[in-house]
Amino acid sequence: MRRRALIANVFAAFAFIVAVGCGVGGWTVRRGAVTPPPFAIDFGVAQALGRLSTVPVCSYATSCLLDPSGRDTTIYTVWLIQRPTQSEAPVRALRLFSIVIEDGS
Repeated sequence: MRRRALIANVFAAFAFIVAVGCGVGGWTVRRGAVTPPPFAIDFGVAQALGRLSTVPVCSYATSCLLDPSGRDTTIYTVWLIQRPTQSEAPVRALRLFSIVIEDGS
């Protein structure tokens, strides 16, 4: 009985540490304090990718021309790319998550 309680407490502590760590890590990345790493991990028929990219917030033909500082938003996205085993099947891309990175200025 004591062993189960100990295992439950260890599991609860681990879950708490993971939750707080992910929350703090996500917050620091979102604020731009930490730059997330670009990566590409190949698993054979699948590949995990993490990349920074920018997307326009508004049309370049409108107000962004008047205020170029607000033109692009930086986003970190993690993708899972599934390559088919047969050449005629399409490649599938699944976005696991995206996070907007705020400009620190």
